[in-house]
Amino acid sequence: MPDLRQQQGQICETILCDYLLRRGFWIFRPPAAQGPVDVIAINEKAEMFLFDAKKESKRVNPGRNKSDRIYRGRSDLQKLLGCRIAYVDIDTQDVYIVPPID
Repeated sequence: MPDLRQQQGQICETILCDYLLRRGFWIFRPPAAQGPVDVIAINEKAEMFLFDAKKESKRVNPGRNKSDRIYRGRSDLQKLLGCRIAYVDIDTQDVYIVPPID
């Protein structure tokens, strides 16, 4: 049985796929459970985008009242591949992609 973090990761990937499908992308998911890419998306212009889905996490920094997103770094391989980070809020199903898709 997967632990909570694995389950949340799978939920984030599913929400990301739904988000991209609603925007007209074709979606592919790598068969391996571990790797630099969680979702591959291709649009009608044959442009390919690679995504690593991450659960949205926030914190309140000292001296501030508003919480800020905790940004995750990409691995060297993800940078080489041009992989984007997709922050997914499981509760609201909001998706924030860095860098954004045009």
